[in-house]
Amino acid sequence: MNLSTIVMFLIILFLPRLIMLLVSRSSFLATLGPVFLCYLFGLLLSFPLKALGADIVLASDFSSVLVCTAMPLILFSADIPALKKLARPMAASFAMNTVSVILIATAAFFIFRQSVPDAAHISAMLTGTYTGGTPNMIAIGHGLGSGNDRILLLQASDMIGGGIYFFLLISVMPRLMRHVLPEYTPVGNTFSQEDTHRYIEAFSGRKQSVKPFRMFLNRCGFVLLSLVCVAIAMGICLLLPSGYGNTGLAKLGEYTAFIMLIVTTLGIALSFVKKVRTAPGSYSSGQYFILMFSVVMGLCFDLSAVTGGLLLLGMLLFIQFVTVILHIIMARIAGIDYHTMMITSTAGVFGPAFIMPVARALRNDEIVLPGILCGILGYAIGNYLGIGLGKLLLLFP
Repeated sequence: MNLSTIVMFLIILFLPRLIMLLVSRSSFLATLGPVFLCYLFGLLLSFPLKALGADIVLASDFSSVLVCTAMPLILFSADIPALKKLARPMAASFAMNTVSVILIATAAFFIFRQSVPDAAHISAMLTGTYTGGTPNMIAIGHGLGSGNDRILLLQASDMIGGGIYFFLLISVMPRLMRHVLPEYTPVGNTFSQEDTHRYIEAFSGRKQSVKPFRMFLNRCGFVLLSLVCVAIAMGICLLLPSGYGNTGLAKLGEYTAFIMLIVTTLGIALSFVKKVRTAPGSYSSGQYFILMFSVVMGLCFDLSAVTGGLLLLGMLLFIQFVTVILHIIMARIAGIDYHTMMITSTAGVFGPAFIMPVARALRNDEIVLPGILCGILGYAIGNYLGIGLGKLLLLFP
């Protein structure tokens, strides 16, 4: 391994931390977001690194490990039993969002498959994205064999569509939706104060009230536990027969989607262990691995892949906004109030981190924790739905 390759890996490891510090000190950079900045700086640094002979292919191989490790980390903090405390309208509305995404993503595949390359993969990744979030998009993309260029283009398009929708959520939609859907009826807080504080602290981006050294130890422990999940998934797949006579890493390539589903399942299973679920640091560690992956995608990005980006953006906007319209129609038929519809839509489209700003726009603190829990549920089911739909759509020529 030459010096430039070593420098490249140091950049992958430490650049996300530098970007997070910059984002915390600049409102403009915070608007752009750390994921986008990791892509951007990775792309800019790829030119000198390639010129110096850095092994970019090795970085691309490393990206699969980052994704597989990130998924259990994000799911360790999921409190699945707490979902039983969700009010019926909240659970029903999130289910409506999920059904809407699946229906519209499937319709988009048949509409765009002749004009957008890998339309099945795009529909699958956006199904995971709009039930869970960016980690699901990346996991599903890798599971189905999409290239890093395709994932990066889709993420860039999602920033445009997501930015438009988020602006609508915190500006005009609260006033508009009250004329379309019923008013919110308070149901009372069914969650403990301890759970509320823990989830808001973990998913709102606030600085956690844990000593730095203890947090470091927690994160190291979580990463090791996640790597054990990855090793178990790989071990299971190595025992399975190969359809092409492959062995070793080549054999694992045949089962990428299965590996992703196994690590997702193990992450959910371990979340039932209270010590794992309640210890701080797992979610933020998973997000850091996603940022490292974003740097790698920037380093590996091929600018020639930009061709056809407008059609990809059109497909994404169709799926995102038609899904929202269908969700509103279903909520109207079922009599779901507009606070519940908007917060569950936020949980699906953006994930837990965006719940608090939308709840503030609605002036309703009672829906914060239920919204976060819906977002966590989306992370848990997103990979199953996305990979399942992708495999189904690939059956159509």
